[in-house]
Amino acid sequence: MPPEICVRPGECHVWTARAVSVSEDLAVLLDAGERRVYEALTGERVRAQYVTAHALLRTVLGRVLDRDPASLEFAAGPHGKPYLRDGSVEFSLSHSGELVAVALALGAPVGVDVERVPEPAAELPLPVLSAEERAVFDRVPGPERSAAFAAYWVRKEAVLKATGVGLRVDPARLTVSAPERPAELLGWRGREEAVRAGAGREEAVPPHPSVRLYDLDAGSGYRGAVALLGGAHRIVPRVVSSVRC
Repeated sequence: MPPEICVRPGECHVWTARAVSVSEDLAVLLDAGERRVYEALTGERVRAQYVTAHALLRTVLGRVLDRDPASLEFAAGPHGKPYLRDGSVEFSLSHSGELVAVALALGAPVGVDVERVPEPAAELPLPVLSAEERAVFDRVPGPERSAAFAAYWVRKEAVLKATGVGLRVDPARLTVSAPERPAELLGWRGREEAVRAGAGREEAVPPHPSVRLYDLDAGSGYRGAVALLGGAHRIVPRVVSSVRC
């Protein structure tokens, strides 16, 4: 990762990295609250996901803002979305399997989601699909259904993260484009009330911001998406070979 990172207005940079092992070297970047969560986790993979994602977020923010990553202070919105107490950089993070992702943008709320494609025999939580999505999904050939479902899911989750409401909103209220189509939010029942509830800060987004949705190349076996509120953004993908302090 370069020592300085410039994120310009109208850009959204998305970093992805693999969380393959627990690193105590990365854990030194965590604050007291993050450290408590990390130490309470059990299982090598879960601990690796958490420490890699949070260390990557702090490292990236530190280099964008030219600040010590360990000194950054976070707060949470009414539904848990984190933000910097004294910064204008918007960010989101996600992890699934061995993959972690961090998205950054200037002045535009952002949400990122990555998910490992379920095994073909896995039972899929189809009630999260809207009626319109389900009508399309039911025509997807069996071998392609897991990947199609993952595409629907990451698009919905990215939108819910960007608006700050998270899974307090039933994902079935959102309708996104079919997996083979460019990513787009097509509809949201009850959107105005949900977005207002998720805003939380005085400078919060208006109740009807435009939602721009983009697919991410998350690599083999994964699907990813990023959503931003406001105008169009250029997505800048950045693959990190390893996360270091």
